[in-house]
Amino acid sequence: MPSLDELKARWFIPMDGSSPDGIPVRRHTDESPLAVSTDGNNVSPLIDGQNYMHRWHTELESLHTSAVGECFHAAWRLEAVKTLGHTSSGNDALEDIDDADEAGVVLYPLLCRNLVSLPFNIVTVDWLRLHGVWTAVMDNRFPAGGSNHQKFAVFKDGTEARAVLGSIDISKTRWDTTSHLADDPDRNPAFGKPTHDTGVLVEGPAVADIELTFRERWNDSTRTLGLQPLLPSQPLITTPVTTPATGGSHSVQVLRTYGVTNTFFGYSWSPRGEFTVWASYLNAIKRATTLIYIEDQCFLPFDWPPCHTRGAGAARDTDLLYQLGEAIRRGARVGILVPSNAEDLWHGNQVYQRDIGLNYLNSVAMEPGAGSFLVTSLGTTTSGGSSGSGGSDGDEEEIVDVGIYVHSKLMIVDDEVVLIGSANVGQRSMTHDGELQIAVVDGDNQLAREFRKTLWAEHSERSAAIYDDPVSGFAEFVADVAASAGRLRPYPVDPLNIYPPTAASNAPPAGHDQKLRHVIDPYAGPAGVR
Repeated sequence: MPSLDELKARWFIPMDGSSPDGIPVRRHTDESPLAVSTDGNNVSPLIDGQNYMHRWHTELESLHTSAVGECFHAAWRLEAVKTLGHTSSGNDALEDIDDADEAGVVLYPLLCRNLVSLPFNIVTVDWLRLHGVWTAVMDNRFPAGGSNHQKFAVFKDGTEARAVLGSIDISKTRWDTTSHLADDPDRNPAFGKPTHDTGVLVEGPAVADIELTFRERWNDSTRTLGLQPLLPSQPLITTPVTTPATGGSHSVQVLRTYGVTNTFFGYSWSPRGEFTVWASYLNAIKRATTLIYIEDQCFLPFDWPPCHTRGAGAARDTDLLYQLGEAIRRGARVGILVPSNAEDLWHGNQVYQRDIGLNYLNSVAMEPGAGSFLVTSLGTTTSGGSSGSGGSDGDEEEIVDVGIYVHSKLMIVDDEVVLIGSANVGQRSMTHDGELQIAVVDGDNQLAREFRKTLWAEHSERSAAIYDDPVSGFAEFVADVAASAGRLRPYPVDPLNIYPPTAASNAPPAGHDQKLRHVIDPYAGPAGVR
């Protein structure tokens, strides 16, 4: 069993300014106070929206009795969702914030102001300000066509603090239980549908690095113009940074994405950008020997033409899809969970781009001596009413398969490291938008394996114990997907989506290259890599 120091040396990146494959391994500023990594943490999975929101509610409520309570909340989207799953009684998230304000908690809601999130967040900011939470603002500082996509909250009680982070916004579209019912009376029917997400609760010294990630955005000198509504007297955060006690076996490395931009309303606190999420993913994939498991909303090959189709060079070597193929060639098992159902305007383009990568990985897995590759999605069943045939009265209840949207952003490698947060696999999250991810290793060698087993058990609705061994467990998981066990479904990859397209294959959707590069998956990474 590897020691904690061995795990950190294998899976954490050095933050020393070096640039393997052209990706700078450093914070966005040499004076950044964030640690390279911290020991003595405890990281607990919070799987799916209700569990995450319940914890968010509980942590915020716990500050009501604090003499010096603070809450730093960064979100792509925040709205009045019932945090405990109630539809007829109990607080929603905005009422939770209002109650905390009335109890004397100092609140800093920092929401994204891009075109997609604006219609929701402007309503939230107006409501909170009407109720006296004057610090509620939207953040307009990111590259053109981008967003501040970070999703985390820090709950601070003096020097002690805890944090939650992951793929989950406190919003109506992200509320769901681990049961993923097609028709759930506690889920908002107008905005909600079955959705799978992952998050974590972080306790220990790593919370200070998460808090500093918030403070550098909030305290940046452009806040009076980059935050909206404009409020020149918007207060600085001046309280001491939290110093949580140690007590767990987990080491944590905090990772961020900030794209390079020369515009005033870009990441003004990060003029040269930070790409430590990308560097960490590359490092983990290149070091994998046994098993890589990814849950991802997007899973897009980089650029157009896709980087993995190019010859030797930085563009190919820094592409996550290419490195996943190299891991398969080394004999590793690679499993990918992605959504099969649509949630955005550009779904057709995303599916085409994703399928190109999936078909490439399938082709690598068929090479002699290669490992194995699996791609899957999630679904559930519900009654669709009468089918008009069968039964004594001529009617028969129709069973309809409903997709479960995969919004999770997670990678587990060799049952030794977990990477989790707001970043998807694609250029946008790795090089462009504001993202927060953490890498976690466990000195007791439990967290990564137990997290993987818990997820696979939820998806297959089988016992977690059958997945204990990563090799035999992966074989079981592959069989579960083939049998559509539980909620697992084979992902419907179109074998004709390939690059370069041929006369017998599918051509790209109209304008695919421009939509991909400028709208769906833009690049704002280091020069010379793309």
